[in-house]
Amino acid sequence: MMKPLRLARDSGLNSNAHIASRLALLTAVLLLVFAFYANGLTTDAFWTDEMFSVGNMGGFDSPRSPAEIIRSVADNFPDHVPLFFLLGAGWANVVGWTQFALRAFPILAGILQIAWMYRLGTDLFGYSSGVIAALLLGTSAYAIMYVHDFRMYSLLLMLVTMHLWLYFRIVSKQSPGRLTWLLFLATNVALLYTHLFALIFLASLVLFHIISFAKSAHWFRVLLIWAVSALLFAPYISILIAGVQRATRLEKVTSSAATAFELVPTFVWLLMNGSWVLAMFVVGMLVLALHQKRHAIALKLTTIPVTMLILILLGNALIGLIPLDRMRYFIVLWIPCILLITYSLTQIPRLNAITFFVLLLWIVSGYQFYRSTEIRYHIGGMSKVFLYPPMQDWAFFLNGKIRSQDYLVGFSDSDHVNKDMDLGQSTADYYTHVYLGIDGAFIQEKGWGDWLARNIDKHLSNHPHLVFLYEPANPPPTFDRVFDRIAENHIPCDVLLDSQNLIAQRYVHPLAGCEHEYRPINFDNGIKIVDHFGAYDPDNDRVQLVTGWEVANEGQLDEYNISFQILTDEWQKMSQIDEHLYNDILKWHELEMSTDQLPSGDYRLVVILYDRYTGEKVPGIDQTSGEYGSILPLLAFSVET
Repeated sequence: MMKPLRLARDSGLNSNAHIASRLALLTAVLLLVFAFYANGLTTDAFWTDEMFSVGNMGGFDSPRSPAEIIRSVADNFPDHVPLFFLLGAGWANVVGWTQFALRAFPILAGILQIAWMYRLGTDLFGYSSGVIAALLLGTSAYAIMYVHDFRMYSLLLMLVTMHLWLYFRIVSKQSPGRLTWLLFLATNVALLYTHLFALIFLASLVLFHIISFAKSAHWFRVLLIWAVSALLFAPYISILIAGVQRATRLEKVTSSAATAFELVPTFVWLLMNGSWVLAMFVVGMLVLALHQKRHAIALKLTTIPVTMLILILLGNALIGLIPLDRMRYFIVLWIPCILLITYSLTQIPRLNAITFFVLLLWIVSGYQFYRSTEIRYHIGGMSKVFLYPPMQDWAFFLNGKIRSQDYLVGFSDSDHVNKDMDLGQSTADYYTHVYLGIDGAFIQEKGWGDWLARNIDKHLSNHPHLVFLYEPANPPPTFDRVFDRIAENHIPCDVLLDSQNLIAQRYVHPLAGCEHEYRPINFDNGIKIVDHFGAYDPDNDRVQLVTGWEVANEGQLDEYNISFQILTDEWQKMSQIDEHLYNDILKWHELEMSTDQLPSGDYRLVVILYDRYTGEKVPGIDQTSGEYGSILPLLAFSVET
């Protein structure tokens, strides 16, 4: 059986001064790492997959129960597992759904991961190794990308580090405590429910366990814990298999899969902070350290990343899953690889100067690589956020100045910001909805011809209350086309922001006018008229009306119809137009009714919501007047001879 692990012993190890110096050094490392992690936390926008996280957790609607979250993940993204979504939803329900609050969760996991990396490195190779391992992991540019990402990867790395640390504590002690065994089981199950590629790590650790240690009582008990974890994961296996099968049938995934000859050097390059000089130094020092020291654990530890790499490459060769812009699937290799890099830098005392130089080069390269454009190609859709406008800053500036029916219109270098994801919400929806409580869209800054006309029409049609947002010092090429379209159908009202960097002005439908107050109507079945306004046009013998509608659920679109009727003072019906609720009513509906056949007199335009199958009217209440009934007036007007 493996001998108990022991920390490196220095003179004065237990002195207060020595303990204080260690704590100071570790604190300095954590502060440096936190500076890396928090950089840009509130500047770059959420990307596609982060929107998947928010949507599955219920960030766009009412808070979801754990069962609803699990069902959402299983139905919409069956190639994922639900733990991160459950924990993230619990976190968000406490601290809020803003970008800062949500991204603080993976950063917390990242800081804990660094603390456990320090303990793991210290237990395996000594105190200095623990500090260096924490520093290397905390300044790895590619790993930082995913600590700064509201996805499961930071949690995955934390759990890998914890599980490895618990594993070595168990196999190195004569009698591990019950808490250690319980945590070992918990981290194992948590890994399985965090990401599919945790299976690759666990399979590699099982192989390491089999070849590394004698078959003691702990040896069998560790295997038993892993077996129990597999049984606890069994209920989700069929869902996961179906999800993987669905993902591998997508041509856009399989057609772009890279080969092993492309993936391996890219992985090494990303691991080494984009520096081939570092790669050569580290590989040379690792070979030298393994040859000179022949450390039993270090030698066998190499089997974990090697096995993981082989399994990933074999899986990719069989099902074609990993293109070069989805290298995040290799992130699970980071922890064992960082341990081996740490070993190479700390086990040859005569090379301290070189070790210091390599660490310095690692940190500098990591900072430059993190800020470079080269790394963006390998982070997939996350790279698109660099084309988005500073939506969070704009939302912050507009907070408190927006009315509930406003629709925000701005510009973006990429139309992807408006793309509805699998759950029907876009990145633009997140920033306008969560921060301001409204809807909005961002028109592409560059475009021409019919495509531009369709793009403008898609985002500007059917919105009577607009807040137009632009940078006056740097108007985009499409500015004039968009401004002209807004001016055609709206009148300018108050300016909400007027600065050198940003102008925001409200534009409204002419029928509403700048002083219009919202007049909502709530029906008993949950359907709402969020606002309505109109006017009688005697010159053209017509009544014009605009109504804004919301439904409690999509099923109501097929269940109910609307009747607009012109009535006399004696409630005699003079004219009527009926509409199916599903027929382009939401969100805003414009109506014209002719009055050329009406005799002189006073009239009212009313609305009736009724069941399309039974004809039964649905009562409602006008929130402005307090009037309650199944026939509610929208507009009063008089026709003169």
